[in-house]
Amino acid sequence: MTVVLQTTDLSKSFGGVAALSQVDLSIGEGEIFSVIGPNGAGKTTLFNLITGIFPPSGGRITFGGDDLLRTSRYFRVSMPLGLRRRRTVHEVTRLGIARTFQNIRLFPEMTALENVMVGIDAHSRTSLAATLLATGSYRRELRETKSRALELLDFAGIRRYAGELSKNLAYGDQRRVEVARALGTAPKLLLLDEPAAGMNPAEEAVLMQLIQKVRGSGVTILLIEHDMKVVMGISDRIAVLDFGVKIGEGSAREVQNNPDVIKAYLGSGTSNLKARSSTPESKSAAELTTPLLEVEDLHVNYGVIEAVKGVSLRVQSGEIVALIGSNGAGKSTILKTISGLQAPRRGTISLEGRPIQRLPPHRTVRLGIGHAPEGRRILSRMTLLENLQLAYREASKSRPGVRGEQEAVARVYELFPVLKDRARQPSGSLSGGQQQMLAIGRALIAQPRLLMLDEPSMGLAPMMVDRIFEIIHSINQQGTTILLVEQNAQMALLVSARAYVLESGRIVVTDESTKLLGNDLVRRAYLGEALEGANGASA
Repeated sequence: MTVVLQTTDLSKSFGGVAALSQVDLSIGEGEIFSVIGPNGAGKTTLFNLITGIFPPSGGRITFGGDDLLRTSRYFRVSMPLGLRRRRTVHEVTRLGIARTFQNIRLFPEMTALENVMVGIDAHSRTSLAATLLATGSYRRELRETKSRALELLDFAGIRRYAGELSKNLAYGDQRRVEVARALGTAPKLLLLDEPAAGMNPAEEAVLMQLIQKVRGSGVTILLIEHDMKVVMGISDRIAVLDFGVKIGEGSAREVQNNPDVIKAYLGSGTSNLKARSSTPESKSAAELTTPLLEVEDLHVNYGVIEAVKGVSLRVQSGEIVALIGSNGAGKSTILKTISGLQAPRRGTISLEGRPIQRLPPHRTVRLGIGHAPEGRRILSRMTLLENLQLAYREASKSRPGVRGEQEAVARVYELFPVLKDRARQPSGSLSGGQQQMLAIGRALIAQPRLLMLDEPSMGLAPMMVDRIFEIIHSINQQGTTILLVEQNAQMALLVSARAYVLESGRIVVTDESTKLLGNDLVRRAYLGEALEGANGASA
């Protein structure tokens, strides 16, 4: 196998956070090689190191035998990493590495044809003077560029849209324009960062055909993708990252059956928590009939991307209900929409029968919905106590019966004793676990009727994960209803009474959590299922 790209001990740290740790990859010519992993695994950081956007903290990257980190573009001089002149992004592009991004990066006011011509311009031979004077060589190259751009649009199946402004194209067609533009740089290696994000099944099928067609033209593919149907359906080999470390590599079936990969996506299942009953205790028939929260036929878009597709769910008073599923399934978007941070395109959201789907966030907070978002979102320059006080003063407005501020803060300290000693400390200086406790305490401080927790275990050490889930259980035992989004499926199912499993913006299965523990449908939602005819053999 001829190696196109190789990374050796590749590492990257941001401050004290290790985003990648000694990652070794070897990608063969003509392969479709995928990199997968949970949120925060380091996948996009890997792409940014390869393409020269960030310098690595350590390790080596070679492309076609050429050291991408060498000191000079002219001489193969070996020097310490810190003294090397880093290649610029356009130098990496001209070497033959192209990429697309998670979010569409087209020029919206340019046509599809003009966008692709921009990619081809990476290899332009015309000088600035010749361009300004519109010389014969400039006009000749312009004709050649336009002709090549039309060929690439034809290759991608969208030549008929050549004259359309890119902003007016359907989402799937915009993605194909991006691929065509990247191909315009004449790459040997094409990096695709979540190209199927937000696509419907028909668009995904077209994309998979296009990726295989690109590979057939002689271009090697390095793919990051959360849609496991796509990954398992077209990949020759797959590497799995977790917390910046490579934990597995192999064919689709080998990766799906790798215990370390299953643990990274679904959790280890080892905890002192006991599986919960599916019915809240001591609730009247009326309370069980009328849900605290009801979502009906919810559709949510980010521009042309449909992130949530007809989701319906119910949360009874006193329950813990979990939303689980792989990255990009729409879990966080549902919570943001309930709390008013994102407007729905269609559907209803009701709190005790009252429609709230069009209310702004401060109104939903005052109605009794607390939200601890993914990534914590604490105010890092304010002290821990100031974060709590600010949250209390906004959330307690128009809410009679809410305990006083000092009593509310004391309750947070009772749940999280470690926070009391750090009350005057800037919250940005807290550890990850302490910041997560603060985020939960801030959402909890004004006695919400519904507490929404988005990935409370993300980035935490295993011992701290257990502690966080014990606290979640305790909060619920004290009477707070909880809607939980959590990638650690095993822990989420242990602590919750019921769960909804999402895949690509849709609910694919719902049941009592005890029945979903070990259910193969859950594993398929996270890791997909290799399709018939998939490239299953290791290269």
